Amino acid sequence: MNTLSLVLLAAGVLVVVVGLVIVVAGRTDRPDGPDEGGRPVGGAAIAGLVIVALGVVIAVAGGVLLALPRDGAVEAAGGSAESTTAAPTTTVFGESGDGDDELASGPGTECGLVETAAGQAAMVRIEQGRIACAEAVGIVQSYFDRQGGGADSTVTELDGWRCSTAAASVAAQRGYGTSCLRNDVQVVVPNTGDTGSHAPPPDRPAGTSRPDGDLGLSTPMTRPACDGRGIVVLYSAVTPGAYESEIRSALAANPGARYLRTDQACPSLRQRDEHGNVIYAVYRESGYSKAELCADVARAPAGAYGRWLDTTSDPTTLVTC
Repeated sequence: MNTLSLVLLAAGVLVVVVGLVIVVAGRTDRPDGPDEGGRPVGGAAIAGLVIVALGVVIAVAGGVLLALPRDGAVEAAGGSAESTTAAPTTTVFGESGDGDDELASGPGTECGLVETAAGQAAMVRIEQGRIACAEAVGIVQSYFDRQGGGADSTVTELDGWRCSTAAASVAAQRGYGTSCLRNDVQVVVPNTGDTGSHAPPPDRPAGTSRPDGDLGLSTPMTRPACDGRGIVVLYSAVTPGAYESEIRSALAANPGARYLRTDQACPSLRQRDEHGNVIYAVYRESGYSKAELCADVARAPAGAYGRWLDTTSDPTTLVTC
């Protein structure tokens, strides 16, 4: 609006000037007879007066528009401010998990006792990830409250958690029988007499016991739950004497990855190679569906493949994508 007003005002002034020039020129164009009266005569002078009048109208219109309040601009600014304040960014407490950081505990923490389906007291331990102990104990107790007793490899889902109890042979291999997993957090019930952590944090002091087979790296060896989750195997080491260096290099090349020893993990993994050597594998966790697993395999470096962590899959067959 301001620009249009200035344009009209300038155009009006210009037209007035042009009209005045034409009028002056018309006054000098008079006949030589006695009827000279000094008045503008001829078509040019009349046209000049018309142009002057038109210029005055244009200039006045521009001035009027310039003097009007800029309501449109105020309304636009107000609307913008209203829009900005009407949709504030909202963070729901607990969505990101940051609100629980001060209460959360890490791997190896023994959170407290629960009562199993058989009526026995059992310790709940954080195997991996961080979680508040009250929540860890609560989810395991809820699982036992629903369980009929004894081993149950069937996965029970509770508020986003996937819980199961392995058979005695599998529990003896991995050091715990009951496991509850949600995303990257796993809580377990260790076997009787097994109170040491199987996944100590990287800053655990030297000399603290680790599970059998742990290579002593800054990233501890894991014993994931056999609950049907898929994993992407990034590297496998099968050469005795070179396990430590190979796994260390593979972990460095794949930040955030973990490692396991297959004969101390799930029976769905090949337990030893064709020469009888144990197998260490560097891996990343995936989802519970084939679509999720295959998508993660596709994003992984060349040579990676998928496996299921369960008690039923054939260890000699890879997941086909």
